[in-house]
Amino acid sequence: MLPPPRALPPSPGGTQRGAAVILALLTVALVAGLAAATVGDLGVAMDQVIGRHDQAQARQLARGAVDWARNVLAEDGRTSSLDHPGEAWAVKIPPTPVEEGEVSGELLDLSGRFNLNSLSEGIEGASPLQVSRFVRLLGHAGVSEQDALPLAQALIDWIDPDDQPRLPGGAESSWYAGQAPPRRPPNGPLAAVAELTQVRGFTPGLVARLRPFVAALPPGGSINVNTAPPEVLSAAIEGLSLDAARLLVVERERAPARDMNSFQRRLEERNVDNINTTGLAVRSTYFLATGRARFGVSMVRMEVLLHRSEGQNWPAIVWQKLL
Repeated sequence: MLPPPRALPPSPGGTQRGAAVILALLTVALVAGLAAATVGDLGVAMDQVIGRHDQAQARQLARGAVDWARNVLAEDGRTSSLDHPGEAWAVKIPPTPVEEGEVSGELLDLSGRFNLNSLSEGIEGASPLQVSRFVRLLGHAGVSEQDALPLAQALIDWIDPDDQPRLPGGAESSWYAGQAPPRRPPNGPLAAVAELTQVRGFTPGLVARLRPFVAALPPGGSINVNTAPPEVLSAAIEGLSLDAARLLVVERERAPARDMNSFQRRLEERNVDNINTTGLAVRSTYFLATGRARFGVSMVRMEVLLHRSEGQNWPAIVWQKLL
C-alpha cells in the first residue's frame, strides 16, 4: 500500500505574488478614495466659486436698481417742485428678467413719516412742538393719553445728550443698568425704528403699530403733507381730526397740494384754526430705495437711505444695507 502524498511546502514565489496582488488592490482602493475626495472637494470648491459669482452678480443687479432710483429722483427734482404718490418715483419696478436672473425695486418716501429723532434738538433739549405731535401720534396707535407723555419722555431721554431723566416716565443710564439684560442709552439719534424696543415702555406690539408712521432719520427735515398717512397728518396738525385727515388724503389723490399756502387753505376750509405748519412741506428729502435681485443660485436685497437736498438733486447715500 502506497503512503499518502505529503503536502508540498508553499512556494516562496507564490506568497510574494499574493502579497503583491493584495498590496496592489489596497493601492488602487487608496488612490480611488483620494480621487473621490479630490473630486468631492473640487465640486464643493466649484459650488463655492459659482455661489460667490452669482452673489456678486446679484449684488450688481440690486445696486443697479438703486442707481435707477437715484436717477429717477434726480430727474424728478429737476422737473418738479413737489412730491406726491402720482409721480414716477412712486412706481415700483416689477420683477424683470435680466440674463440669468431678475431684478426689481421700489422707492419709499420716508419724509411722509414722523421723524423720531426730531423729538430732541441736541443741546437745545426737547422740541415742545414735536413732543405734542408725537403724543398725538401715540394716541392714534392706541396709547392712552395718560401713558403717551411718559413714553415720549422716555424716548427723549434715550436720544438726548444728557443723563438726567425727565419726569414723568423718563429713563437714563441708571434705570437701564438695572434691567435684564442691562443696557445703556446711546444719548444720540436712533439708528433704526427697531431700536424703539430697547426704550422704556415701548413694547414690540406698540412698535409694530407705530412702524408705518415713523422713521429714524437724521435730525431736521420736514413732513411731506402730500405723502403722509392720515395718522401722521392728524398728529402733525393740532385740531385736525383723523376723519378729516382721511378726507384730505382722498382729496390730494386727485389734486396734491402745490405749496403750503394751498394746503393751509384746505385746512381752513375744514375749520382748522391756529395752524402751525412748522416742519411741514410739499416736498420730500428722504427716500428708502430697495433693490431686489436674483442671479443663478443667489438672491440679494439691498436697502439704501437716500437724501435729496435743496439745490443738489442727485441724492446722496446716507447708509446702505445688504440683506
